Amino acid sequence: MVIDGGFSKAYQQQTGIAGYTLVDHSTGLTLVAHHPFESTQHAIEAESDIDSKREFLEKKQTRLRVGDTDQGRAIQKQITDLQLLLKAYRRGLIKER
Repeated sequence: MVIDGGFSKAYQQQTGIAGYTLVDHSTGLTLVAHHPFESTQHAIEAESDIDSKREFLEKKQTRLRVGDTDQGRAIQKQITDLQLLLKAYRRGLIKER
């Protein structure tokens, strides 16, 4: 989530940075401050990279995994259903067409 319009060059001289991004990921919450990016050509000539400063705001006690999400639970239900179908097929309850 971009939380500041600092990516705009018009603001970079006032703020000294190129904006912030709030990142919510599996291990916690991170605030990233982006430094201005002059140009691709300058980056190649100076052999520089995009420079960002990261600050960890919150660390989760347990890492969030795919299975902990709504989509992960839906996938797990599909897996369970397929396993039940396979079991029924192997027992002869479902015939091949």
